[in-house]
Amino acid sequence: MKLKKAVVKGALLASSLFCVVAFAQQVIKVSQIAWTNLASIERDLIQKSHVVSVMSQDSFGIIIDNQGVNDSTGGTTGGAALGGSVANAAYVDSAIRGRNYSAVNQLAIGILGAMVGSTFDSQAKAQYRYRYAVKFGNGNIQYFDEVSSEAFRHPAGVCVSVPNVALTDQQLCAQTADSLRITYLHQLTMLPPLPQPPLMQVATPTGISNAAQTGAVAAHTDVGNSPVIVNCKLGTLAPVRTSAEKCELIKGSQVQ
Repeated sequence: MKLKKAVVKGALLASSLFCVVAFAQQVIKVSQIAWTNLASIERDLIQKSHVVSVMSQDSFGIIIDNQGVNDSTGGTTGGAALGGSVANAAYVDSAIRGRNYSAVNQLAIGILGAMVGSTFDSQAKAQYRYRYAVKFGNGNIQYFDEVSSEAFRHPAGVCVSVPNVALTDQQLCAQTADSLRITYLHQLTMLPPLPQPPLMQVATPTGISNAAQTGAVAAHTDVGNSPVIVNCKLGTLAPVRTSAEKCELIKGSQVQ
């Protein structure tokens, strides 16, 4: 029982740590075509530091055309005007018969009648209908409609997600495997190793090892900026001119 509880506790702790790490990682959107054109080792390297959301090719595209229609409606005030007029007329008629007219009372009655009549009026409504032509990465074009209360619409040339026609990462529509490497692998991960310079061939009666040849080349070609230059002898090789520091590094001896 204790062992089972320990296993469950460990699993919960590992799950919590995984959630914390995943939450701390940056979520990036990548094109499905660009992602699949990466090598598997490249995808693994990117996923070690980012949470990757792979976007299918039919979920985003570039707007190539847009058209709009103004469906806005204006508000009405006829109900308020009619209500105020009826209230005024009724009050004046009643005041004349009763000979108790008051301008203040007439104003109050008119305002009250206008308030009651305004309940039959309608509010102004701003509404615009837009139709966007969106071109996908495979060349297909599809139309999407949007209804908005804003008079401004997306211009042609921007990258949007569909079907809601919302702005998305503008690099997504032009993303390639090479751009993913440049952005997330910093052009270093998959570079081939640099070629090594050829070893200097030195003829000796007994021959020399590769290590000795390498040391001789380094001593001969890599003279530092140090002002102390000496004659350095390595094994049976002829002395070469190099810095005292380099001579010590290759285990040489200084000679006159």
